Amino acid sequence: MKRFLLIVTLIPALLAGQAKKDLKFGLVLSGGGAKCMAQIGALKVIEEAGIKLDYIGGTSMGAIIGAMYSLGYSANEIEGYLRQVNWDALMANEVPRNRLSFFDRKADDRYFLSFPLTKNGIEVPQGINYAQYILKELSSITQQSYPYQSFKELPIPFYCLATNLETGKAKVFEEGRLIDALRASSAFPSLFTPYEIDDSLYIDGGVVLNYPVKIMREKDVDVVIGVDMQDYLNEREELNSVIRVLEQTTAFLNSRNKGDSEALTDIWITPKIPAAGINSFELFDSIVAEGEREARKHWDALVELAAADPIKAELKDKATPKREFYVQKIEVNGLKSLTRNYVLGKLRLKEGRPCKLEKLEAGLDQLYGSRYFETVDYTIAKADSGYTLRINLKEQDYYQSFKLGLNYSDDFGAALLLNYTNRKLLFKNSRLSVDLALGEMPRGELNYFVDRGFIPTLGIRLRSYRFRYQNFRNRFAINEKIYQDYSLDLFLQSTIRDAYALGGGIQIEDVDITEDFETSQTEELHQGFINYYAYLDFDSFDDANFPKHGFQLNAQYRIIAERQGFETFLEPSSVFDLSYRQAISFNSRWTLISRFYGATTIGPNLARPYQIHFGSMGQAYINYIQPFIGYRFMELIGRNALMLRADLNYEVYKNHYLQLKANFGKMEPTLNALFISDILLDGYSLGYTYNSILGPLEFNLAGSTNHRDIYAYIRLGFWF
Repeated sequence: MKRFLLIVTLIPALLAGQAKKDLKFGLVLSGGGAKCMAQIGALKVIEEAGIKLDYIGGTSMGAIIGAMYSLGYSANEIEGYLRQVNWDALMANEVPRNRLSFFDRKADDRYFLSFPLTKNGIEVPQGINYAQYILKELSSITQQSYPYQSFKELPIPFYCLATNLETGKAKVFEEGRLIDALRASSAFPSLFTPYEIDDSLYIDGGVVLNYPVKIMREKDVDVVIGVDMQDYLNEREELNSVIRVLEQTTAFLNSRNKGDSEALTDIWITPKIPAAGINSFELFDSIVAEGEREARKHWDALVELAAADPIKAELKDKATPKREFYVQKIEVNGLKSLTRNYVLGKLRLKEGRPCKLEKLEAGLDQLYGSRYFETVDYTIAKADSGYTLRINLKEQDYYQSFKLGLNYSDDFGAALLLNYTNRKLLFKNSRLSVDLALGEMPRGELNYFVDRGFIPTLGIRLRSYRFRYQNFRNRFAINEKIYQDYSLDLFLQSTIRDAYALGGGIQIEDVDITEDFETSQTEELHQGFINYYAYLDFDSFDDANFPKHGFQLNAQYRIIAERQGFETFLEPSSVFDLSYRQAISFNSRWTLISRFYGATTIGPNLARPYQIHFGSMGQAYINYIQPFIGYRFMELIGRNALMLRADLNYEVYKNHYLQLKANFGKMEPTLNALFISDILLDGYSLGYTYNSILGPLEFNLAGSTNHRDIYAYIRLGFWF
């Protein structure tokens, strides 16, 4: 009815006597998270009808889409850009694992909860994440907004809304840094932390005004088109998730404004997607399509209005981002305790050189991955020749954290994982990490290292491991032992591009192996060792548990000598081992992870702690204990070993995997025998894994053609 009245009253009047009037169109976009992708579909129809917009306003995700259109992106360009965003990573604020610091990369996937430690003790964060991923995307989206001091000067004038967290009042942003306004407008409570601008904290504008049509009516516009994605109040049976409850708490005020919102809008486009919530980005295509279908219901009115606007607004130069630009100068803003050289070293950018956008964004990830910063973003400004690149940082106000994790495996039993991390103890760029696994078989490790990149730096590591294992004879367990070790490492290490680690050191280790139960007499072991080693470690996996890209390379040469006190040392032996893993994705569901492992002993036979062991399906074993499918934990023992393994992962549904694994190997007394022996070890398994918030929940059935036994293997949580 509203559309009919618009056509029969407004348009004839324009055609009768006001044909030369420049008809002004305003577009209002509500918030709604993933549901706002429907606004892209509506924009396609508005473009197709010939409407030239003169003003755009929005809230939250609607503000981001509106800002992109105001900058000169077309509807198709907005769709293409937002389609390639990793929304899961954005919602989780995940920096790609291969852009974390070397030490964080090794420990990042162990814990499911992290709390900052400040002078007031353990604190609960203001939100699930600081939305760094959003800031990085907004830096690129708004890159070309630098010439404009006011949002009114954009190719299409623009405004957006946020809510002042202290006063509860709406704040209309029409000037300043566009990136700041959009980040504040989209700070959905509890999901993202509040955002500070000029000493005020802001959260999502949708809390007080999710559809800002009242502000648009104050502008110089004749016709208001709105795309309102609000579902308003849900029924009780629909309040079935945390996200739905959060949506409901922000919908009360907006529901009361519904009547006024509709009355102030000339063409009110209201797509309905009941199955979608604010984080349903997996429904991207269907949401965009629904927005287009709903907008086409207003096609006649849109076409008539376009025809009644003979003076088309000339769009200013498009302000879409440059993929490459020349950097004349680099400014670093916001540093307090860290150095400019540290920032530039992480960015890997230099003045007086071209800069590719992909490299810049990778550098921002490297900076944020150092964990010294709460937020990292960039802006550019025109310089005499090229551009000034401004890196804007907000350092963390704490350098200590406390983390929690859980782990259960058939090898080590159940354990509660506790971690304390201090990133600024004694020296800048230092890192102290203390891990404890509390359970029936407790384990612990302390690491302290100062990261100076390629410059070799001294580090220290203390470790204690405790676990059960069995000795076998003719595949029957003849006893069960308790393994306990204590070790101290002093090492020198260089890190290159936060991916390679080169180093060497000295290790003092004491090992006790004692009886748990025994059916055949064997000697207990109480020995001390002194070891010298050198190593190479490379890791570019994008995920520790379910990698789809990258590879790992670990090589170590270690000289091992038993000691009696610190006065007598027996004849040493040495072990060289090499491990290589690579992940290859065939598509979004299928991934193959291949592995090669080889180890050889040089010199006299070594004591039990340094013999090569194969068996079980776990991870993070110490020394030369390696998983081998089809056999029990530490069942196979030898001096020299080779193994080839392939894991085929199929993601049936998000976070649900079917896994087929196979390995083949040899274990012989001499290196030469590895290549001439016809004795082949093998093992196969079929399993299911769920990637839960507590860590992977894994169940496998495994066997081998070399015996008739079938083994089940279960684990839950993160490895340590």
